[in-house]
Order: sequence, then C-alpha cells, then structure tokens
Amino acid sequence: MVASTNLVFEIFIVIVTLLGWAFFGGELAGGVIFIVISALVIAYVYPSKVKQEAIDRASAEENGDTHDKHEHHSKQHDHGAMQSEDGYLGGSKDTFRAKLSAAAGYFYMDVMMVGKDILIGVAIASVLMVVIPAPFWKALFLSDNGHVPHLAVLAWNALVGILIAILAFVCSVGNIVMAAVLWQGGISFGGVIAFILADLVTVPMLMVYRKYYGLRTMWYLLITLTGCIFATALLVELGFGALHWIPKSPGGQMRNMSNAIVWNWQAWLNMIFIPLSVFYFLRGKRSMK
Repeated sequence: MVASTNLVFEIFIVIVTLLGWAFFGGELAGGVIFIVISALVIAYVYPSKVKQEAIDRASAEENGDTHDKHEHHSKQHDHGAMQSEDGYLGGSKDTFRAKLSAAAGYFYMDVMMVGKDILIGVAIASVLMVVIPAPFWKALFLSDNGHVPHLAVLAWNALVGILIAILAFVCSVGNIVMAAVLWQGGISFGGVIAFILADLVTVPMLMVYRKYYGLRTMWYLLITLTGCIFATALLVELGFGALHWIPKSPGGQMRNMSNAIVWNWQAWLNMIFIPLSVFYFLRGKRSMK
C-alpha cells in the first residue's frame, strides 16, 4: 500500500515542485522506514482472531465479485481487441497518429485516476491558505512556543499532521498540495512526512478496509498504522535534523497571493499547454470509446 500511494513517480514530481528535494528524501526514507516498522508490528502483534476475520471477509468479498470480474475481464478483452484493430494500443497500424491516440488514451486514464484527488487537494489548500490566518497555524503547530520541549513540539506536530490527514478526505497526489500549505503554516518537517504517509488512514481508506476486511480490522489498522506513522515521522525528523538536511521552515509566512498573476514566460506556457491538455484529454476520451 505504501509503494502504490506514497512511493510513486508522480508524487515525487509534485513533492519536488512544491516542497523541494529535502522532502523527496524524507518521503523516500520515511516510506522505507514505515514499511519496515509496520510490517514488524503487524507480523508480531496482529491478533489471530482479527486476522482470521479479515481473511474470511476478504475471501467472501472475492467470491462475491467473481462473476462481475469475469464479465469485466471479458469486456476488457473485447475493448482491447477493438483498440488493437484501430491501432491504438500496439495494433497493426503502427503510425504516428495511432501512437498519438494511444498516448491520449493513457493521458485520459491518468487524469481520471488522480485528477479528482488533485482538484480536491488544490481546492482545500487554496481555501485554507486564504481563510485561515497565520497566527492560527503558529498556535496550532506551537511555532513560537519556547516553553515546550523541542521533542514534545515535534511529537505534537506529527500527531497534528496525522489528524489533519484523516479529516481532510484527500488521498495520494492531492494531499501534497495540502502538505505545502501546512509547511508554509509552520508545521515541522516530520509533521509534513506524517501528513503525507497518513493518506493510508484517511476516512476513504478506512472505509475500504472496513468493506474488505471487517470493522475490527479497520480499527486495528487505524491504530497500528497511526502509531507506525508517528514513529516514522519522529525518526525522519531526528535523522534529517542530525544530518542538517531539514530546510528552514517558512514559519507561518504564507505566500503573498496579490502578485501571483503576472505576465511572463510562465503565463505564455499556461496559455499554450492548458488548452492543449484539454484538447488531448478530450481526444483520449474519444479513443477509449
């Protein structure tokens, strides 16, 4: 689950673009550490009764979906055959136009798969950036509180990052935008890592666990994964801090949005590629029919 949600190429691109290379390293190291910790915890602490319930529930769910899956695979086979005849997906017509149509189809599928998460993440992050004042973020993340021990502040930030992720309903790529807002608001480096990893315990993911594995497994995964995320965030924070790899926090200084719209080379690129992306998306949608 970590590999498919947190250690994928498109997330790394967004992390480097919005947060920087230090967070790319933190996410990579944190993902590996989280996998090791959670694997050990689940292997040695998982109650046998809960495990058996999850296996029985997953098996029943699988058997109930067998007929639908066969029908779906049959439709996929027919659809793939039609695409091959048209030259869309590696058929006999190996032309540039066919390759362009195939690429448009894959572009359409990628947008449909992650586009909603990105749109929701951008919308929530934009609203929070404008509506919530900087003093609130500072108070929430204890940015200016010198009376609290530093380790306690780091632990609190990790917990807050996990809690915000659970309540945000945003998964995968979309929560990177929200992570950038939290970093601008003054959350710690480890808090950002905790927030990103916590997309495995968001409400939509918990509903998936409940459907396939049962209610007890859902609560067990929520508790164990949350604890593993918390430990991972602290280890990454302390490790990167010892190596002096943590960038300086903006400390609640939200970016001034009044000069965000300017006429420069980026505006020209937007004018070219935004309409081109829309056109390519629609072309891909037609090629998938």
